[in-house]
Amino acid sequence: MRTLFLAGGVLALASFAAPALGDSSSREVQSAVDAYLATAKADASLVGGAGQAGYDGGFWIRGGSFLMKINLTLQTRWEGFDWDDTAAEPAPGGDLSGFSLPRATLKFSGDATCDVHYYAELEFGHAGHYLAINQNRSFVGTLGLLNQQTFEFGTPDYGTLREGWIEYETSPYFIFRMGLVKTPTTRQLMTPPEMQQFVDVSMASAVIGTTMPGYSDRNRDYGALMHGAFGCDGEFQYMLAITNGDGPVHRNVLDGETSDNFAGSARVNWDIKGHLGYEEGALRGHDCDWAASIGAWAHYYLDARQHNPFSKFADRLTWGADAAFGWGGFSMTAAYSAWDWQNDASGFESDGFSYLIQAGYLFPGTAWEIAARYSAYEANIGSNTFSEATEIGVAVNYYIDGHADKVTLDVAMISSDSVNTFADTYAGYNATFDSDAVLVRLQWQLAL
Repeated sequence: MRTLFLAGGVLALASFAAPALGDSSSREVQSAVDAYLATAKADASLVGGAGQAGYDGGFWIRGGSFLMKINLTLQTRWEGFDWDDTAAEPAPGGDLSGFSLPRATLKFSGDATCDVHYYAELEFGHAGHYLAINQNRSFVGTLGLLNQQTFEFGTPDYGTLREGWIEYETSPYFIFRMGLVKTPTTRQLMTPPEMQQFVDVSMASAVIGTTMPGYSDRNRDYGALMHGAFGCDGEFQYMLAITNGDGPVHRNVLDGETSDNFAGSARVNWDIKGHLGYEEGALRGHDCDWAASIGAWAHYYLDARQHNPFSKFADRLTWGADAAFGWGGFSMTAAYSAWDWQNDASGFESDGFSYLIQAGYLFPGTAWEIAARYSAYEANIGSNTFSEATEIGVAVNYYIDGHADKVTLDVAMISSDSVNTFADTYAGYNATFDSDAVLVRLQWQLAL
């Protein structure tokens, strides 16, 4: 079965291998999703009006000081999941494979008057809004208010807002954002899905995402986010967020099951050389120069089962450190993340960690890239390990037009020693229980 998966994936990828249309600069192609608020230059005028319109990493319309940019992402996949042990396979389905459209994402961004910017993201993809939240049930368990996400979402409303905010840029040093915002987290989760080196995030990143509110392709929550950059060339960056702490499902002022507790999260970053920012090392490499960046982040939430009468679940602390490096066609990303949940009164304690290292090479003068990664996690309750697994993955990218039009084939070999293994809807992982398994994914992406 594994041989068939691999052979089918390689043949499908080879069908795209026309003469390479990109070169080493394809890594720097600015896809629609990588520039929320990039100022577009006019290349066409609207007939009969004072506005302008055109395309520059996204379709845009400008009138006076107002700008709207429209982006579309489509990711279509073939996926196959093969278990070593028949007893661990889904019943009655058995080994699983098939076609999917995990993401069909529509984005609106731009400028208003007086240094005000905005962003809205709608998701229509196959992964599904309720599925992405429901996946947390097996991993999180009955752990306080956060667990309500897994039971209360109900029937999906396709086209639901995944992210939306307004921000005011006082200066490059301080920008204030408010709405449904991305919260500070580990580097790989902060890389846009369209710009990932693999088909999707590692198991290590996905696991750490589920320990915090609002995880889908990354973590989001309602609240306010302050961010900015300092230094001679903006080499020091920061993010600071105050959010509801219970994810995008609830409107707290109308929901008697929520609490008044806020969650706090923060991230700092140092671009040692170049401008890798918060993202993977593969995104801004140059032929004759190197770039490196390091960062650290933390998220804290006092989680209660209920407030009237009060019953505390735990103090939740999640944190991590990461690094990225790029030189010519070579790139590297590494991260370590951990969580610690404690209730001193009840004696409850849960902790765990995850880590990853990922490296790739974009062959100079071609549109081909290869990559490999190793990731792992372990989750504990008290002194007992209740979930752990490792992932070894390899990937091949063919950049037809940079990240805007690319084909990716990757294979992940998963090894687990637990009956409580993790699953992730967006990335395509399935629970392997105590069986080894192989996940094969072939994805064609178009990001306009």
